[in-house]
Order: sequence, then C-alpha cells, then structure tokens
Amino acid sequence: MSTPTFTEEIPDAAGPNWLGFASINKLIIFGDSYSSVGYDSKEPAPSAKNPLGVPFPGETYTEGGVEPNWVGHLVTSRKSVSHRLLVYDYAEGGSTIQGVRRQIEREFLPDDGQEAMCAPWDANDTLFVTWVGINDCAYTKKHEKDMERYFGLQEELYEFGARNFMFIDVPPISRTPAMPALLRNEPSAAATYNNWNEHLHKSSLKFQEKHRDAKVFLFSSSATFNRVLDSPEEHGFDVKDLYKRAGKIWMDHLHPTSAMHRWVAKDVEEFLMSKSPATENPAQNAGQID
Repeated sequence: MSTPTFTEEIPDAAGPNWLGFASINKLIIFGDSYSSVGYDSKEPAPSAKNPLGVPFPGETYTEGGVEPNWVGHLVTSRKSVSHRLLVYDYAEGGSTIQGVRRQIEREFLPDDGQEAMCAPWDANDTLFVTWVGINDCAYTKKHEKDMERYFGLQEELYEFGARNFMFIDVPPISRTPAMPALLRNEPSAAATYNNWNEHLHKSSLKFQEKHRDAKVFLFSSSATFNRVLDSPEEHGFDVKDLYKRAGKIWMDHLHPTSAMHRWVAKDVEEFLMSKSPATENPAQNAGQID
C-alpha cells in the first residue's frame, strides 16, 4: 500500500502575509537528517555569500556527506545572489518531534529568532518549514500525541510571529533498501508511515482553520518519491537502483542521494511557485520582529 498524498488538499485561507514564493527570502527549517546541513545558532548568520551559514553545501546525509540535499539544491535554484534564500536550518540527524522541540525552543527562539539574525524578518518574507516523522514512526505506530506535540510547537512559532508554514509528510519508507527485510518479518510496518501522513494532513487542516491569517502548505515528499520510484528511468535513474544501497537513488539503507534530493527541491520550488500571493496585505506589519 502506498502512502496517501495530500499535497494540494489544504484549502486556501486569507493568508495575507503570503506574497508568493518570489517574496520569500528566508527559510527557517526544522527536522531530521533529510534536511540537515550542520548549522546551529552558534554559526555565523547566513548571508548572500554564505546562504546556509556554513560552507556550502554543509554537512549532509548524502554521498560522503558533501553533496547538496534538497535545501542546498533549493538555494542554488535562485540565480540572483541579491535575491538568494537565506536558510536557518536547525535540522539534525536522528531527530524526532522531541528533537524539533529542542531546535525551536533552545536554538531558534532564544538566539537566531531574536536580534542575532543578520536582517530583520517579518511575516511576509519568511517561510517556516518542518519535515520530521521518519524517526518517530520507528518508535510508535500511533501518532495522535505526536501531532499534539508537533502542532504545539507550531503554535509557539505562530505566537512568535510566524505566518507562513510548510509541513512536509514522510516519504514512502517501505520503498527504501531498509524495508524489504523488515516487511518480511512485520508486514504492517509500512502502515505506521501512512498513519503519520494521515494525521499530519488532518492536523494541518485544523491549524489552518484556527489561524486564518496564516498560510499553511502541506507538501508531499511521498508523492515525489513515489513518482520517481514508479518511473525511475524517466527521472535519470535505473530500475536496478530502486532498492540498491550506494546506488543512484539511495545513498545507504534509508537516505536519498543528492540526485534524488534534487527532485525533491524541484518539486518543492514548483509547488511553492504555484501558490498565488494574497491579493491584499492588511497585515503588512503583523508579526514583524523588531
């Protein structure tokens, strides 16, 4: 059974602070190894010449740890240095929601969320991204409490001034090289990831309904991975790489290669570019951090 995808199913709200992806110049990212670049609040603030705050592409979970993941690919997709995305990426390998809590409450809010940022940020120019869940699913199959914690953290960001949010669902882990042996012993293992995505979708809807002045996006990494894995040759890969460790799709048993990350970045960019800006912006200064 493939993971359900919900990329387009968060209904539009007023979202007056969403002026389109072209107006976004800061990404603040929380998550696990799929997004990690080795940045923390002790690093120099990101700048046009050093958009990740660490030497590009950072320390990633790709081939040799030295190739760009989706974050690096997304940054370099903008050709104009003057309009380059500045990325505050707190993601860490192995993180669960508890790890995201530490990233938000101990890294972002006390440090880079305040005057330490190299430029003021406001609700219009910043997108908050959370991509977590793979490691949570390894520990539990029921996710109601996980989602309460997940969106409790989003509430903290909202109270701090965040108004543009993107949540990313978990990829189809059942299609990684790690899973065939596990599925032979535990055929229901894939269901926990489906369950996570279903709960994330429902909780995202509730969060959007509660905060009509926010813009909430749910991007489906599951849809991207399933499309590529269903038609590998159309995406520059080979069928023999579908479950191959150290192949063109998978760097190891669980982590994608930089080439696969490129497809994620491409889809993220196209997804965000397709989202029309608000027709008016009555909350121009709402949420601005002075």
